[in-house]
Amino acid sequence: MSTRILLADENQIAREGLRALVEREPDLEVVAEANNGQTALRLVGEMAPDLVIADLGLPDLTGAEAIRQMLAASPGIKALALSIYADRRFVVNVLKAGAAGYLLKDRAFEELVVAIRAVVANRSYISPGLSEIVAQDYLEALREGEARFRTIFEGASIGIALVGREGHVVESNPTLQKMLGYTQEDLLNRVFTDFIKPENAERCNILFKELVEGKRESYQVEKPYTRKDGREVWGRLSVSPFRGTREKDQFAVAMVEDITHQKQAEGEVRIYQDKLRSVASELSLTEERERRRLATEMHDHVGQILALAQIKLGALKESASSTNLAGAMDEVRRLIEQTIRFTRALTFEMSPPILYDLGLEAAIDWLAELMQEQHGIRIEVQTDRSPKPMDDELRILLFQGVRELLVSVVKQAKASRVGVFIKREGTTMRVRVEGDGVGLGLTSDTPLGSRNGLGLFSIQERLRCLGGDLEEDAEPGPGSGITLVVPLKY
Repeated sequence: MSTRILLADENQIAREGLRALVEREPDLEVVAEANNGQTALRLVGEMAPDLVIADLGLPDLTGAEAIRQMLAASPGIKALALSIYADRRFVVNVLKAGAAGYLLKDRAFEELVVAIRAVVANRSYISPGLSEIVAQDYLEALREGEARFRTIFEGASIGIALVGREGHVVESNPTLQKMLGYTQEDLLNRVFTDFIKPENAERCNILFKELVEGKRESYQVEKPYTRKDGREVWGRLSVSPFRGTREKDQFAVAMVEDITHQKQAEGEVRIYQDKLRSVASELSLTEERERRRLATEMHDHVGQILALAQIKLGALKESASSTNLAGAMDEVRRLIEQTIRFTRALTFEMSPPILYDLGLEAAIDWLAELMQEQHGIRIEVQTDRSPKPMDDELRILLFQGVRELLVSVVKQAKASRVGVFIKREGTTMRVRVEGDGVGLGLTSDTPLGSRNGLGLFSIQERLRCLGGDLEEDAEPGPGSGITLVVPLKY
């Protein structure tokens, strides 16, 4: 099968000479000729040549631009540039445009066929007179690049190591040496897993193996490293293979950022958050104790006094001789009865005695009945009836959480049916609230509680303080819900 060639040169005599040289070879065929860049571009699309031989002096497009556009239009073809110029800048410019070869015109008679065969065989070709110039330019660029690399490598504020395919350190910079407390010689041929705890090493080995096998482009891990003096330093290790030519034993670059202060700050923040959760939990318990005390006072004193007043008025009515007086007493008794009902309801809402006397499940049953009456929503409570040991703190927290969720259903979810499911899974208790409306309106990119007051956010923080959490379904909508999860007390 012959190689199809397109000749692009403004000079017809030059084209005829090139054609004559090409067609002396039985496996080479000139399928088209062009005297300018635009014609060459059109013929590339029409004739689909294997190779374009283009003069850099085309009248309407520079040779480099013509080659760039032809290769973009037909990526499968190859290009060989012809020029009278031996300046290295022309050569580099054309090679950057995508040409696979650069041939001086005055060497065409001797070199054209050799150049064609090299390019077709996926090799590059540069006229021998130019090779030394281009090579010197390339070596100079390498030296400049190496100098820039050295400046960055030695002066970087983060630790850097060059590592081989087995993960061993080939070279390290002063920052890494200072970070780990080892000299350049100490680190040579060591691997990073030598400086971390054995339980952390397996994951790092797997990641590096995947990097070597080409299964990942890079990876990053945060681990504590043990210095030579035994002290611990936290590092963020980022590893990626070299992009470009380095020594054979230099497979990847590993960069280590000292994040010890960051980790210490994060630890202090966690301690502070734990203290805040503990304070919030204690405040909530204090509030509940005060509510319970007030509810007890209202029941034992205000409620009892009102009940006694009701009895006394009943006795007075029987002894009253005036009909008008009896009517007035009936009115007062009705007002007192309303006050008694209100006081009883307020007492239950402040701190339902059923929560302490009969337990969480009975209290949630009572709450469901109350909210059904108040809002006309059907609420079904299901429980597995298994024993669930818990102290007052946990009992109060779960009850408050269910109440907050039911209020959220009423306000936002537009549900007509709501389910509350209480079950035990081993040493964990799960209380789930779900509805058939549009969802509880909590799943979003905004922080939990930002659209629903601080109630659920506070409950989530207190659950976490007890080792639990508040879990949201991924997608809102009918059947979605929120689950309170907490370990049981023994």
